Amino acid sequence: MIMRLCFIFVVLLEFASRANVKAQDQVVSLDLKNVHYYELFNEIHKQTGVRFIYNTNQLEKMSLINVHAKKKKVSDLLTEVLASTPFTFLYDQNVVMLVQREEEKKGIRITGIVTDTKKEPLPGVTVIIKGTQLGAATDMEGRYSLTFLEGKENPVLVFTMVGMETVEVKYQGKDTINVVMKDAVNELEDVVVTGIFTRKKESFTGSVSSYTKNELKKVGTSNVLQSLKTLDPSFAILDDVQFGSDPNRLPNMEIRGKSSMLGMRDELEADPNQPLFILDGFESSLEAINDLDINRIESITILKDAASTAIYGSKAANGVVVVETVKPQAGKLQVNYNGNLNVTMPDLSSYNLMNAREKLEFESLAGRYDPNIVGSPYRTETEIRLGEMYHERLRSIAEGIDTYWLAEPLRVGVNQKHSLYVMGGDEHFMFGLGGAYNGVTGVMKESNRQVLSGNIDLIYRVSKFQFSNKFSVSTTDYDNPVVSFSVYAKSNPYYKKRNSDGTIEQWLEYNDDVKIANPLWNASLNSRNTGNNLNLSNYFIAEWTPSNLWKVRARFGLTYSNDDTEKFISPEDTDQVLNKESGKRGEYTTTNLRGNQYEGEFTVTFAQLFGKHRINIVGGGNVFSSKTLLQGYSVEGFPAGDFTYPSFAGGYPENALPTYVETVSHAVNAYFNTGYSFDDRYLMDFSLRLNGSSVFGSTSKYNTTWSLGLGWNLHREKFIADNLPFVNLFKIRASIGNPGNQSFDSGRTLITYAFQSGMLNYFGLGALPDQIGNPDLKWQITQDKNIGMDLTLFNSRFSLTVDYFHKLTDPLLIRVTMPYSSGTTEYYTNAGEQVSQGITFSTVFHILRDTDRRILWSVRANGRTQKTRIDKIGNKLDVFNNNGRGTRTQRYYDGADPDDIWVIKSAGIDPSTGKELFFTKEGGFTYDFSYDNEVICGNTRPDIEGVIGSSFTYKGLTLSLNFRYQLGADVFNSALLNKVENVNLYYNQDRRALYERWQNPGDIRIFKNIRDVNSSPMSSRFVQREDVLALESLYLEYEFMGGWIKQVGLSNLKVFCSMRDVFRFSTIRSERGIDYPFARSIDAGLSFNF
Repeated sequence: MIMRLCFIFVVLLEFASRANVKAQDQVVSLDLKNVHYYELFNEIHKQTGVRFIYNTNQLEKMSLINVHAKKKKVSDLLTEVLASTPFTFLYDQNVVMLVQREEEKKGIRITGIVTDTKKEPLPGVTVIIKGTQLGAATDMEGRYSLTFLEGKENPVLVFTMVGMETVEVKYQGKDTINVVMKDAVNELEDVVVTGIFTRKKESFTGSVSSYTKNELKKVGTSNVLQSLKTLDPSFAILDDVQFGSDPNRLPNMEIRGKSSMLGMRDELEADPNQPLFILDGFESSLEAINDLDINRIESITILKDAASTAIYGSKAANGVVVVETVKPQAGKLQVNYNGNLNVTMPDLSSYNLMNAREKLEFESLAGRYDPNIVGSPYRTETEIRLGEMYHERLRSIAEGIDTYWLAEPLRVGVNQKHSLYVMGGDEHFMFGLGGAYNGVTGVMKESNRQVLSGNIDLIYRVSKFQFSNKFSVSTTDYDNPVVSFSVYAKSNPYYKKRNSDGTIEQWLEYNDDVKIANPLWNASLNSRNTGNNLNLSNYFIAEWTPSNLWKVRARFGLTYSNDDTEKFISPEDTDQVLNKESGKRGEYTTTNLRGNQYEGEFTVTFAQLFGKHRINIVGGGNVFSSKTLLQGYSVEGFPAGDFTYPSFAGGYPENALPTYVETVSHAVNAYFNTGYSFDDRYLMDFSLRLNGSSVFGSTSKYNTTWSLGLGWNLHREKFIADNLPFVNLFKIRASIGNPGNQSFDSGRTLITYAFQSGMLNYFGLGALPDQIGNPDLKWQITQDKNIGMDLTLFNSRFSLTVDYFHKLTDPLLIRVTMPYSSGTTEYYTNAGEQVSQGITFSTVFHILRDTDRRILWSVRANGRTQKTRIDKIGNKLDVFNNNGRGTRTQRYYDGADPDDIWVIKSAGIDPSTGKELFFTKEGGFTYDFSYDNEVICGNTRPDIEGVIGSSFTYKGLTLSLNFRYQLGADVFNSALLNKVENVNLYYNQDRRALYERWQNPGDIRIFKNIRDVNSSPMSSRFVQREDVLALESLYLEYEFMGGWIKQVGLSNLKVFCSMRDVFRFSTIRSERGIDYPFARSIDAGLSFNF
């Protein structure tokens, strides 16, 4: 029945529509003079049948008209003749109804000027009538004009601009409304964003630092993590001496030191000392933050102590980095573009290698061509052959052969970075669309990284609800060089790199005694080392604000990642030729790492001010689950270098099978946080969190973390407010808590077995023990104490923040080496404790602050000092310590610092013999070394390290400099051990091996006899005190202020140039960037909005 009625209704509607269209489209031909309107209507009725409804009395009062029409549509004719009357018409099928026009409402015009707090006009500010699409934008002088109908009662004008606080002004009848807008920076400085709740900074007791996008960019535009390193003394990125500036290598970092033992990376390389990263309220990865476009960032907050991090419970012991991205804003459509051109140059200043003539002279002095030296590895060669070799090389040098191998694998990298973000909408619906490209060309050939990303941000508001969704996608392609830089660095300079015809020889030297490969040969083959990954994330947030006191929020996030790597080594590679049989040469390895995680959270927030009592309460729960799957295989035995695909391989390597590792972890948490302040003077924060995780043993699935923070705003006390009016802020604070660390592989608690394909028997497939699980494995908990002070003076001209921290991790999670009879190599258990303590400070002084003329000059400094101690380890790591003798300087002993340098104490080189003398533990001397005499001979942690910087602004020009200083660090200089002594004469060495080694009795030298072929042990002779001063970043910007910007359709235009690692002065000379060199970079770009 319902379907029939719907059908009849549609038919009637269609018929009525057709009739209506037909009546309007009929045409008439008329020639009337001095007639009334009703006479005109009668004539139209006669020709078309259209009937008219009207008030005769009103028509008779109207003047007579003349009408001339030839085949004119009825609708067009009526529009024309009624145009000058107070009537219009409406059609209802075949009937025309005359109605009186609505009285036109009077428009109201509002004008005004929008300025910032410095009284400078703000161009490009969006001004809209709240609840409508009606709006305007300010011109280059900050002026705007807006007209609306008088009938709208008390409209509200909304002023918005990126980087400024939104201002709402209610219309009160005045035609001129001038507005002053504040920087959003001030708003950020006034609040703390933890990723779970937002708290007023003045009433918060935790140790936090917040930075805006502009602050980050004025340090460097290439990488947000490098900017944080410069800005914050607690955030440290450790120099990677091995891999330098490799763009495909993720940095090692820490906040206030380490809370876990070194060397505890799991199979998927999770670093247990890495801070927790939160992106838009959801847990994220280091790689995602490292590749994040800096222009997408709104702010970054670093949470350092227990009062600020305990809300994240068992994952917060290493600190938390909270990243908030740009949110779309209501108003006129805005387009923001940023473009960078980057030039990266290799930095080889740390290398001090011999040239061809020096190397040949060194070989001669060291006995390379003397077969009679006892113990020499060259005695197998005849005297005649050695003489011929020497003169052949001498002749090559005389002909001008002096190959600079370091330049061969290097280039100047030219990189591009582009980002575009479009946003707009009204107060109910806002959207943002973004895209970015970052193409990195490394300073080594075949080293590249290209990141392409996009994001969609949506916000919808209705009544007391807000729904937002952030979707992001990024894809990365990367290439790594097959031949490391160290191979080129050790090649002798008297070798020819190419033949006269340009061809490349496979060997630089090849005979029965020595085979030296040409690195250019291996680099020219079809070998490759590449990879690509895909990352997807979607974050949905729903918020309900039933009143000003309450807020309810639900969040759900999904992330997915897929990383593929592929490495092929040609069978013609010299290592393959030397070390493998012909049928097994050539290798192909591929891996695939897939991961997905989901996170859900429900939070209720309450905030109220009762007289002088301010209270904030947050309660909620969180669920988290992640799964990673690593699989791959290796094959070998390729017929030729052109056959690069695995289908051409001969088979798997001996005793090798495909890899399959699956890791699953789950977590469930409930938390509670409250903040209380009395009269904004006395402050208290308390957090409690119940954590459940599958990472730890079955007997320790759950634990509780907590924190308590107290603070005192002394500047609000009368005795300071009345007597020291120049004190703007003086807060002392203290906190204690026990955040945890669960950044470990969940499989460590399980007993696992590995099936063996070669052990198939009557009962089935055999298995061997692979890992001894520990069901009693406990949570690694850190007791974190902090005392701090925040001071601001002279109308915020001077500011100082100082923190003292003390972190006790007990128990530690350590890896114990197992005997082979156990069937496995290691075992994880809880043992020992680690104490880290130190001081950080940060200060800023504004020397000039003339905001009216925009002349600003400020200086700033920050620094940190820190020490660590380990206790209660006992003998559990003795195997690790003993295995490290002669190869590494780090030991784990009770009462010692893990950063201590453990070597044999040297008494120097005996001037009479050129041999090294050693101290015994009893204080005596001996020529014979023993690792039992190892002692602490230094510490790699600097006594103090930080940044001193200055920023100057004049009108639109800004210059910023940041110098890094480091004092009192000890370094074991491996270049002295391996390239001055312990040298292999077949390869190039450090110049000091020629000029600074002992040669004759009576020589006072720090390096032993140049002809001593015995290996030197790791002794204190190679430990050096290093002090460093480096210009870490330089930034120059100009913001155009002229009226021509508006004329070309822009609201903002900036050009900038920045440099990183401009220079570095060190008190020692050691090789940095062994397998991949360090680099210096220059950025130039522009940014504009319209």
